[in-house]
Amino acid sequence: MNATFKTLTAVGFAALTSLPLAAHAQDVTLRMGTFATATSPWGQAMNAFSNIVKEKTDGRIKIAVYTDGQLGDMQQLLTGMQLGTIDMAYFDVTVIAFLKGAEQMNVAIVPYLFDSKEAAAKVLNSDLFKEIYEDIAQKTGIRIFAAYGDRSPRAIQTTKGPIRKPEDLKGLRMRVAGIDIYEKMFEALGTKIVTLGMMDIYNALSRGIVDGQDNGFELAIPPKFHEVAKYWSATDHVYGVTGWFISDQVWKRLSEQDRQIFLQAAKEAGKVSTEATNALDEQGRKILQEAGVTYIEPDREAFKEALKDVYKQYEGKVWPEGLVAKIRAMQAE
Repeated sequence: MNATFKTLTAVGFAALTSLPLAAHAQDVTLRMGTFATATSPWGQAMNAFSNIVKEKTDGRIKIAVYTDGQLGDMQQLLTGMQLGTIDMAYFDVTVIAFLKGAEQMNVAIVPYLFDSKEAAAKVLNSDLFKEIYEDIAQKTGIRIFAAYGDRSPRAIQTTKGPIRKPEDLKGLRMRVAGIDIYEKMFEALGTKIVTLGMMDIYNALSRGIVDGQDNGFELAIPPKFHEVAKYWSATDHVYGVTGWFISDQVWKRLSEQDRQIFLQAAKEAGKVSTEATNALDEQGRKILQEAGVTYIEPDREAFKEALKDVYKQYEGKVWPEGLVAKIRAMQAE
């Protein structure tokens, strides 16, 4: 028995052997975490997933949901799944790019790669990306077993502004997720990079540690960043999809029947996230403006031009040559 599997005993797997979970009479509880709030689209989707799995397994498999960073931020959740102290997580598929062996997922962060939420969902659920997820599972021990839940387009939210064109960002301190291509993106815009976890953003904005952050409505409005950052620039520079993550040790011990239940639950719960996100996207501008936020429709073409070459330093090195062009072509099919 390897060290990773031994660690699983700390979270309710003491009775497991190499047999699939379905073969055990003892109930199993899996712990699933996120850094998003309980009221966010992600929190709603996780609760839906938990309920579906409980119903379809007659209560044999239970999913304990932990939101608001109770189990840690992005990197802590990833590490926990590798060690076996956390079983599952729900956040953007690109978060896996933090890990060695998953660097190729940086490609999904290329600015202005996707034309819309629908286009991102189509590509990130394609056979091409399913192969990438499988490769990452083999290399990291964490499996993205489904990618359902459209995300709000990323925007630039600041305490200083307005931000109408790229040069308006020069010199600002931007909170950026600690993934290489995000840092290169904002360096290209002339900002000073500050790497912080999601749980630290509100405090950093309120205390002036950073001048801004980039997230869409579904992650920025529930934690009320707009209370302290009063400028919103709808750059729409990245579209994404939320992924259902699971420790590959746990996945391998699920029976094929239970895997299908998880896949169906992920798809149904992903719809909950998509619908909640779409509803928030429709109301987001009004919510912000009623809170006194200046909402800006920036010069997106200028941002596209400023960021058009960011991906080239990764092409053929971090991901295969021509992958960006292939992804763009897939959206036109």
